[in-house]
This record gives sequence, structure tokens and C-alpha cells, in this order.
Amino acid sequence: MRFVKLKDCKPGMVLGKNIYGFHGMLLISRGKALSGHHIVKLGKLGYVGAYIDDEISKGIEVEEVIDPVIRNHATVAVEELFSVAKFSEKPAFAMLIKNVEHLLEEIVRDILSNRNSVVTIASLKTLDRFTYQHSVDVCTLSLILGRELKLSKKELLDLGRAALFHDVGKAFVPNEILTKHSRLTEEELEEMRKHPEYGYACLTKVLNQPREISEAVLYHHERYDGKGYPEGLAQDETPLYAQIIAVADVYDAITSKRDYREALFAAEAYEHIMSNMEARFSPKVVQAFTRKIAPFPVGVSVELSDGRQAIVVKNNQNFMMRPLVKIVSTEGSPPVVEERVDLANDESAMSITIVNIL
Repeated sequence: MRFVKLKDCKPGMVLGKNIYGFHGMLLISRGKALSGHHIVKLGKLGYVGAYIDDEISKGIEVEEVIDPVIRNHATVAVEELFSVAKFSEKPAFAMLIKNVEHLLEEIVRDILSNRNSVVTIASLKTLDRFTYQHSVDVCTLSLILGRELKLSKKELLDLGRAALFHDVGKAFVPNEILTKHSRLTEEELEEMRKHPEYGYACLTKVLNQPREISEAVLYHHERYDGKGYPEGLAQDETPLYAQIIAVADVYDAITSKRDYREALFAAEAYEHIMSNMEARFSPKVVQAFTRKIAPFPVGVSVELSDGRQAIVVKNNQNFMMRPLVKIVSTEGSPPVVEERVDLANDESAMSITIVNIL
């Protein structure tokens, strides 16, 4: 299995992962061949690419961090919760919260049972459901970091709940701001920046969430250098849950396509997180991030400094920028596999680096 950018997808390519359409409905199942209509549809939905099964990627499996069915159900649950949040209907909330907490238990179970030393974040988002899928993926990434930071199961459940709810305040931001297809004005940005406070009010007055959860939502846009909002807290004045969510939130947002900008590649986002350590992000959380999240996800095609092309097969935990790769010759048609090279441990490859994502 390998990831192929949408512009490089061709009719007849066989899908390696399910593709979902509006409201989480299965659009194309794994093993089906893409058609030209499918590719156009994926572009309209906002997908940046697809995972493909073919001969040169044979034997490469991109392991899911959480069950895709659970992720989809959680996305639907978050969407339902956000849709009724502004009406403050406590009976409706009680039922939705119960459903969300059941799904959160499933997500935490998957995270705790995952034994991979390095994690490939490989979820793809549609533009129409970005906010809800983003909430679930921020929850997943936050839990991965929380586990690396040795949080207990109870703490992980609290962290996960805060991460799922971190953007619930956006339900109270005017829809014309949320759905705007261009960059926000200063006035619109100021209103958008109130969403942590709106979320805090919803969690405390309607959902009756514990203080540690509501405060994590309130402070997830604070910065380590004190230049964040809403209160300008610095360093460890910000609760740990908020520090974790801050990293997960930014990473997931900048690796996702939006109407007004393209998605960054994982390696670019990885560098952004590292370069903002001690400015925007807690060093402790960033260090956990760099131990767990792969800058070059399994299945991604890369260009090496010697000009050869390759597909990432496996990540090396102690040398995250130097994975095991499968060299692919593109001179013929179809492309063929030449060899495997471990950039971290093969002496002949010590001078070779990854210079581009293809």
C-alpha cells in the first residue's frame, strides 16, 4: 500500500483504504478500482490523495491507530453533539455524551493496545466534515502523546474527552465565519478566538464537565511563551491537557487541506512543531511528539538525495528522519522495486537523506 496524491491517481488504480463521502457514508471500498468519476468526486470532497495497493507497494501495510469504523462513528457523534450545543438542551446532551464516552472508551482501548513504537498518522479528511473529523483526530493524537507521557487510563479518558470537545465553542461562532472560504478579517478572527471561552461556558454550564476538562478546552490556544489566548498564560501555568491538545490541534490542522491553503506534508508539520518548541509549545510535549509521530509516514513516496525514488516501509524510532525505504525504478512501465535500504543502519546509505515528498 502506498499514498498517491490525487493529481497522480489514475483510473484503474486499486484502493488500499476505504474512502468515505458526505456524512461518513462509504463511497469506495478497499479493493475497488478507481474510475475517472471517483477521482473527480474525491477532489470535490477535498481529499488530497488516496492509499493504493499495487505491485511496487506490495507488503507495505499502513496500520490504523484506531479502528476506522470507530473513528467514523465518533465523527458522527461529535457532529451531532456540536449541532445541538447551541440549543443547550440538557436531555439531548445527556444521550449524546453517553454515546461519545462509549466511543472514547473504544478509542482509548485501541491506543493502549497499540504496541507500535512509532505512529503513522494517516487519516484523510473531507472539507465538509473537517471540524468533526479534526476533533476525533486531535483526540487520537492527544491520547498517543498522553500515553507517551505516562498518563493513567483515567487521565487518558479525561484528556480524550477534552480533546473531543476542544472546538465545541465553534458551535457558537457565526456560521458565516466558520464556513468562509477565504482568510478571516481581523474582526472575524477576534470572534473566532472567542471559541475557547464559548466552549468553556458550554462545558461548565450545560455539560457539567469536571474543571480539568473544561479548563483544557479554555486554554488549548495558550502558548508556552505567554503570547496565546484567552489569558496569556505562560509555560506550566497552562494545564498539561491543554499543552498536549495545543500540539495535536496544530499538527492535525496544518496537515489537512483547507479551502484557502494546501495541506503540509507530515515532515513539514513535524519541523513546524519542533521549531516552535519553547515558543508556542511545551518542550515536554514536543519531545513526546518527536518520539511517537513519524515525519515520513509509512506508504509515502520520497525522493532521496542521490536522485532515486523510494517508498517508506518502516520508521526507525531512534532515527526518525531516516526510515527503511523501498527503492523504486521509474524508468520502465510499470515501475519496479530494486532493493530495500535502511537509511539509519546501512553503511552504504549514511550519506543519503530524504530531500522531497513525492
